[in-house]
Amino acid sequence: MRSLSASFPRVEKAYRVLGGIEMTSHMAQILTDHGGFAQYLFRFKLRDSPHCAYDPAEIQDVLHVLEDCDMFLRERAALEPWIGVAISRRHFPEILDDAGKKEKFIAYCINIVKRCNRINNAN
Repeated sequence: MRSLSASFPRVEKAYRVLGGIEMTSHMAQILTDHGGFAQYLFRFKLRDSPHCAYDPAEIQDVLHVLEDCDMFLRERAALEPWIGVAISRRHFPEILDDAGKKEKFIAYCINIVKRCNRINNAN
């Protein structure tokens, strides 16, 4: 599974770190990869392709848009110096374990999800 929640190898740590996060529709999309991402929409024949509109060689899922997609490079580049680590799945537990980093990272994630929903007409 390619989702943010899969970044936690142990359920105890996932529960401790993610348990304090307010669950909204956007957070559910971030944690499960079920939402306005091309790959998910393609599974239900709501998109013609699972590929990213910005980089057609890549499948557009939650990890792609958070970590790699150049469409969101500016936002990622602005956040990374503030949190002190690269936005990548190996750093998600560290980012989410720190209250200050977590707040900024969640805001970043929600912004990305909202934009993907608009881009993919998944509102």
